[in-house]
Amino acid sequence: MTLTMTTAHDHTIAGDRTTIGAHLALPLFHTLCGTLAGHPYLKVVVDRAENTWHLLDAAVHPFHVDYIATRVLGMELAELDACLDAFNASVYADPERRFLLGVLSLHTDTGAGTAGAGADAGTHMPTGRRARPFLVLETTEADTMSGPMLEEFYTFVRHRLDSRLPLLLKPANHGQEHALAAISDVRVPRILSHQLFGSRTRTPLNPGEAVGRLRHFRTAREYEQYAAGAGPLGGSDIVAMPCLPDDVPRVAGFINTAPTTPLSHTNVLASGWGIPNAIIRDLDQLIEAEELAGAWVRYEVQDDDITLVRLPQAPASLRQASGSTLSPLLAQSSAAFPQTSASGVADRRPTPRIRLKPPLLHADIPALPLHQLRRTDQNRYGTKAANLGELHHVLAGGEDIPAGKSEHAGQGPGHTIDLTAYYGRPRPPRADLFAHLTARLTARQGLSGLPSLPGHSDLPALPEGARGSQLRAAARDFVRATVTAPDGIALPFALQHRFLTSSPALQQGIGDLKAALERGTVDTIDPLCRRLQHLIQHAAPMPDDVARAITAATQSLPSGASGTPGRLVVRSSSNAEDLPGFSAAGVYDSVTAVHGADELLAAVRRVWASLLSPRSVRLRHQAGISPDDTYMGVIIQRYQPADLGGVLVTCNPTRRADFRNVYLNCSSGSPENVVDGTALPLQYLYNTVEGGGRTVALGSSAEDLPPATRERLADLALTGRLLQSHFSGTTPTDKPDGNLSLDLNADRNVDVNANMNADLDVDVDVDRPLDIEWLMTDQGDFHLVQIRPYAAR
Repeated sequence: MTLTMTTAHDHTIAGDRTTIGAHLALPLFHTLCGTLAGHPYLKVVVDRAENTWHLLDAAVHPFHVDYIATRVLGMELAELDACLDAFNASVYADPERRFLLGVLSLHTDTGAGTAGAGADAGTHMPTGRRARPFLVLETTEADTMSGPMLEEFYTFVRHRLDSRLPLLLKPANHGQEHALAAISDVRVPRILSHQLFGSRTRTPLNPGEAVGRLRHFRTAREYEQYAAGAGPLGGSDIVAMPCLPDDVPRVAGFINTAPTTPLSHTNVLASGWGIPNAIIRDLDQLIEAEELAGAWVRYEVQDDDITLVRLPQAPASLRQASGSTLSPLLAQSSAAFPQTSASGVADRRPTPRIRLKPPLLHADIPALPLHQLRRTDQNRYGTKAANLGELHHVLAGGEDIPAGKSEHAGQGPGHTIDLTAYYGRPRPPRADLFAHLTARLTARQGLSGLPSLPGHSDLPALPEGARGSQLRAAARDFVRATVTAPDGIALPFALQHRFLTSSPALQQGIGDLKAALERGTVDTIDPLCRRLQHLIQHAAPMPDDVARAITAATQSLPSGASGTPGRLVVRSSSNAEDLPGFSAAGVYDSVTAVHGADELLAAVRRVWASLLSPRSVRLRHQAGISPDDTYMGVIIQRYQPADLGGVLVTCNPTRRADFRNVYLNCSSGSPENVVDGTALPLQYLYNTVEGGGRTVALGSSAEDLPPATRERLADLALTGRLLQSHFSGTTPTDKPDGNLSLDLNADRNVDVNANMNADLDVDVDVDRPLDIEWLMTDQGDFHLVQIRPYAAR
């Protein structure tokens, strides 16, 4: 039946087709549904007290709680906003709750699995040759339904649903998966999130819009042959291939035709460059079916939609038309995906120019242990080294706020670093999220003595006095108990500078390269770069004092099990990376298997040489970064074997408005396996507000990680969010001349947070996400090996 809804004031809402108590079949579903992540969906509310359910009109009721409060309980929205967290707890966490809230989404079984789910006999997937619709029922990600309650929810919906429609329950988080383990999947047929979405045909990766020619390569060999014959790809190309190479030049857009992760090097590049990127697994078939070779396209990626529209000719704003005769304009929302052929149109889009103040190169700047560095040392030792030094400072609990500053939000004399600032930012209608942070910290084992904060409705806008200090202390203690920062040695830019200036051949080569860049003689740049790299790695002699400084510095590294330095890892640390618009992900070299003094010196040479690789030089030149201002520092660390390694970013990279979730990827071994595409990683989302996590994709793994390991990853995710409060407050701002300026010459012993307006011309924004590389030892200990801004626009 259809019900005309009324408010507490009993007036009719025109056009609201919400129904109560109806039997649900597909015609009614389509009448009420909206679209989420490319699938039709319908919000449902089961009223246990009234033994009925409400099927919400998606166009009128985007939020379950708003509907329940105003339409069922007769509350005003302002009244709901005043107690929103407490109300949410009553409908999502109360074991005696009156309402069960969920979503029904519509999918199609094509006979080889479902809508990207893949066939799996253990998931009760619909099968058969003909495409069949089926429904999936799930709760919200933060819902804490028990196993019996989930069974009740499923059974209630199943009895009120068209019997011809298969229905599967999808656990919304790892806790629900565990709760369902004791319940027969005959009584409650189910499907896991990664089975439904992990291999879906089309997945947005990075939002953006571009117009260009689609260059479609079916193999890496095709790509290499094109680059060798037709010349380098350019700013009017949209590159489509199974796995984009890390050395892909800056182009208009990326399309992956095989599964990948949002945390791959190429997607980090796409994010930093602000270009669209998506997975479109059926691109080959669409190209063949629609005869789309040689097309100009308009390509747009949004959070829930991918659009690729064929254009009849090159846009007038570009210099060169293709001359091709194309079939009529094809536009199929989220499904029309063409291909291309060659053209060399220049990129005419304006690019912000990044100017770095010259780094400090004094001869007396020493090699130092990482724990002695701070973030403001990036103009001496590079961004990676400085951030690791800052991490050591954070984990040591060092004081961060100078005397004379306000006590507001913990900025008083003698207070430790505040890792709670992210939770203090208003998220309307909430004044802050401190109550949620308190719940997360008190829920973790080993934390005691944290006082209960006031209830959700009367929590003050900011923690004050002893209560706020204890919350900050609990956050600090949680982070220190969860992660460590392995020590190492940072070699300053000054050592590389002494090496480069000691060789007349290197000085001549660098001068020739700078002249070629100024003249724009593209054909000579790559050979000059390769010659310089050869000189640095093999031909130019290393001054004795430089070699001694490098080898002597390693004497302070922790010894191996046999009392020797053992295997070392040598990492790059440039001042030209991790910048807005220039992430340099995968651009510079690191060497992970180094033994002895000779291999150490060779590894340092290789890292230095990567600053002058053809690709790194071209990318920096496009960004307006002068060769005179660019130097390479080096990090030397003891190798740490890892059972598990990965990357987390403190955001949801495919849905930037999501302030709750942290995205985490991992695979066996080192973090490099994730970012360089060696292995397709396991992928997780962890809610750092209400708690809970869920598996997004298994990648190349045959099975998910054990529940205990996933719980440990939840701790790591929350740690990343807490560190974001400290590390994400340095955002360079546009100067009047349109350039991006980043002043890295602040006094090394003065913290950047305390002096950012004076020294860095920055805006404070605790919502800027971090990119953290980590590894987990066989003892279950987490080590953070890199921390930097995530290249989000």
